[in-house]
Order: sequence, then C-alpha cells, then structure tokens
Amino acid sequence: MTLVQLRKSGPFVEPFKEDFRKPEDPPRALRTLAHIIDNDLCHRCGSCVGICPTDVLAVDDEEYPVVKNLGACTDCDLCVKVCPGDEFDAVSVAKQMFGEFPDPKDMHGHFKAAYLAYATDPQVRERSTSGGLVTALLLSLLRRGIIDGAVVIGSHETELWKGVPIIARTEDAIREATKAKYAISPTNVVFKEIREIPGSYAVVGLPCQIHGFHNAARLDKRLKERVKVTIGLFCHAAIEHEPMKKIWADTGQHGQAASKFISRYGKHSGTPHLEFPDGSVRPVYFPNAKSFRPSSMEIINVLYRLYTPPRCLTCYDATSEFADIAVGDPWMPRPSDKINFFDGYTFTFARTECGDKLLQDASEAGDLELIGLRRKTAKTANIAMGVEKRHRAFRLIETRRRQGYAVPFYNFKIPRATGKEFVLTELNILSHIFCFVRPGRKAVMRLLFSPIGYGLLWLNHFRRVFRDWRRNSVAKAKRKLGGSSPSAKSSL
Repeated sequence: MTLVQLRKSGPFVEPFKEDFRKPEDPPRALRTLAHIIDNDLCHRCGSCVGICPTDVLAVDDEEYPVVKNLGACTDCDLCVKVCPGDEFDAVSVAKQMFGEFPDPKDMHGHFKAAYLAYATDPQVRERSTSGGLVTALLLSLLRRGIIDGAVVIGSHETELWKGVPIIARTEDAIREATKAKYAISPTNVVFKEIREIPGSYAVVGLPCQIHGFHNAARLDKRLKERVKVTIGLFCHAAIEHEPMKKIWADTGQHGQAASKFISRYGKHSGTPHLEFPDGSVRPVYFPNAKSFRPSSMEIINVLYRLYTPPRCLTCYDATSEFADIAVGDPWMPRPSDKINFFDGYTFTFARTECGDKLLQDASEAGDLELIGLRRKTAKTANIAMGVEKRHRAFRLIETRRRQGYAVPFYNFKIPRATGKEFVLTELNILSHIFCFVRPGRKAVMRLLFSPIGYGLLWLNHFRRVFRDWRRNSVAKAKRKLGGSSPSAKSSL
C-alpha cells in the first residue's frame, strides 16, 4: 500500500494555478485538507481518518493524515468539515451542552460539580496516573452494561512509549491502558469502528479530540447516539514524537527487553519507568542517579518548551471544557489536612448532568470515592497551566491573523489582555522560542539530560517544593481562620 503525504513535502501542497481542474488532479477536499495541514492547523487528532466513509485516509509515523486510497475519494468534504484544528464552533457547542457560553477568560469553563476522587480498588488506584478515576469509571460502566467499549490509548507493540488508539471492550484491556501518554496519538481514528459496530461507548481524549468528537457527531448521527459519555483530559500540550524517540533510543537494550513503558511510576507526579517481564522496573530518566530523580512533570515542562506541536500553541482549552467529565491532576492547595495528594487523587469536573450522574452512580456502586469541592475551592486548581495556555493561544491567534496566516476559528471574539497578562504571555512565548525556531532544540535537549541539566532540574525541584509548601501553608492558615477542617465526606 502506498501512502501519499498530505503535508509539506507531499504532492498536494501547492495550490492549482489553473482555473479548472484536470482529471488527474486530487479531489478538492484532499487539497483543502492538505492546506489545513500545511498551515499548521492539524491537531493530528485522527478525526478526518475516523469520519471518512470510504477509507481513503490513514496516518503516517508522525500521526499526520495521509492518503492510502486516492481512487476511493468521493470528494464528500467530511474530512475538512470535521477538522477541529481548522474550525470548532465553541459558542454553538457550549450553548447546546450548557445553555450558555462561559466567559472566554475563565479557564475552568462551565461545570455543575467538582470533586477529588479515587478508585476504591487499591490496585487500580496504585497503578493509575493519579487517583484512578478514569479507569475505575470505565470499569464500572462496563460491568454495569452502560457501555460496550471505551476509546482509550494502548501501547505500541515495540515502541512502548507510543500510544495506539483502541476500543477497549474488556476489563483487562481497560486496565492495560491505565497511565497517561504524552506523545501525540490520533485517538479519533477509532470513530470508524464506532460507526461500523453498534453499541454504547465512552470516549476518553484530549481537549482537541473532544472538539473533534463534537464536530463528527454533527456529521454522523451514529456517533452522537452511540457515544454515551465523553471524558476529557486536562492538557497543556502534547509532545512531538522526536524527543520521545530520542529518550527511547537512549534506553538501549533495556528498552528492547522491557514489556511496558510506565509514563508515571509513583504518585503526583511520578517518573517514567520501564517494566520487565519479571515485574522489575528501571527508571527512564537518569537511571543511575542515587538520590534525586526528576519527576515526569519536571521533564515534560521542559520538553513542552522545545517540542510543542504548532497547533497546540493556538489551542486555548486546557481543562477539556466540552467533555461531560473533565479530569486532571490536583495541582491546587490541599483543601483539607486529611488529604495527601501523594496517596493518589484525581481532580474532576462534572460538566453535564449526564457526567455527574455517571460519577454518582459509580460512587453508589462502590467503584469510586467522591469528595465534593466547593466552587471557590475548585477554581484554585490548575490555574498556572490553564491561564498560561489560554493567554498564549489568544496572543498567537491575534498575531498570526494580523500577519495574514491561517488561524483556527472558534466563533468568539478574543478577549483583550491586561498589561500584566500581556507581559507574562510574552515571556511565556519567549520560553517556547525553540517551538518556532527549531535549530538548537536538540542541543538543549542534550543539555537537559546531561550532568548540568541534572543540577538545574534539582534546583528547579526545590523551587517547586518551596512553592507548593508556601501555597499549602497559606491555604492551611485560611482554613484555620475559617474554622475547623471539614471531613473528607463533606464538601471541601
């Protein structure tokens, strides 16, 4: 099978200069899709592949769409219409879901309730990224016959770091997909399977993939009817494959012998490990270090600034604002002295009635422990990440528009930044300079994993520890002023 590239080096990039179309020319839809990709609007979410009715498209090694069967294209334009990278009508979708469009400056979005949660199954909680809410909820829905399968990310057979979209139809398959994946993965390619096989499904995805689902559900009623719940993951950005390939290559014979790549071993926020057939594990980052080892987040926060995909830089949705349920790590002050985030907790928004009911039902079934959060408390979560992503996206959209470049359409007016927001956003964009000027980022990455980089990461770790200690101390003082701490069963 020959795959025809649609991106930069592909044959469909240059626009036709003639006023007519030759018989051998590719269909208009594919030419339009090529321009979307070439203008850095492709999320690589897989929606175009999943919606195609004649199986024209596939994905390449970098997860970009490619043509695998040009002769089958009917020029139906669904691949273009579904693309959330080009267009996502946030206002229309929000009004349909919530009856209103939230303040575009509010990075938390609309939500009915907020919780800290964890799986009641100790094994699920221990092996999960945070509290195991997603795994526990999917297992609960499957056991109770609410869903027949769940769209999740499994692991590649040989490149264990690489995510592979699957529909998990058994408890074992759901458990195997536990743990976050950070490299780009085209989750929505599995829409094809949902459209072809009747049943009830849950979709777990990043914000862009949830956007793609809403676009696809408007185009194919089977998706709308069969997907019973969407579970969105908080996201700062995905990461290009290039650094992950380098990190994997550096594992050498250990990577070849491993049976699993655990992206986060340990809690809040853990560090990647290789797991071997005998159950033993080996750290991926600085495996010979005797004491301090940087966490996943401490490394990822550097890789984001080197290898954030172009379209991620113009995505403003950090907290999966258009999912029924949105989940992430609890980056927030501890709401109670009784809660230790290192035990494993998932922060979650129930954004719709459906989402809240499914969470409550799973709790009543004994599969989840839910700890209600007051609205004010919930809005202290993930602020740094969410605000940074939002302001960066708005700033880049406005800049690219003025410069005449293609920008994503969200159907709302970009809010004006304050002076402070402008300065902080400019500094943040500067920290992502290697995402725009790529020469040099390989050298920075080599430095990151050198002895000098290790020392810098060690210093940054203590900066983060001090910041979290100060934040928690202030929160504890405020709780004391406000009275005794509530029990874990009450709203915090």
